[in-house]
Amino acid sequence: MTARRGALAVLVGAGLLCASTAHAQSVQRCESADGKVTYSNTSCPAGTDPVRKLEPDEGPSAADQKAARERAQQHSRELDKLERQRQKEEDNAARDRATAEAKQAKHETECRKLDARVRAARDELDSTTLQRRQQADRKLRLAEEQAASCKKS
Repeated sequence: MTARRGALAVLVGAGLLCASTAHAQSVQRCESADGKVTYSNTSCPAGTDPVRKLEPDEGPSAADQKAARERAQQHSRELDKLERQRQKEEDNAARDRATAEAKQAKHETECRKLDARVRAARDELDSTTLQRRQQADRKLRLAEEQAASCKKS
């Protein structure tokens, strides 16, 4: 942000410097007998005649220069404001992404736990006695129902 402000100040300063140096010199338009045109900021070269003297533009007035500086400062403030707003939006987006990633990681951990519970219930069902089979079957179905929610999401 400071670099932009500095670049803007240099640009405005360079423009003012160029305007003041251009003001100091006039240019001669010179033509030779065969119609060749040259321009010179001194007297016309030998074999050419001055046709017209081109006066440089006076450049911006003091009021125009002041207005330009004020516009540059205003634009710089607007750039600062936009940069702060952009940074705030990026920070919010990063925070939202981190929250979503944490939520996804938690969900995946829960799903792994539920899958482990289903495997354990199947193992128990396979190794249980006939008397406890009905209870182990209920336990397996409950674990499978809970794990089914992970498969949907």
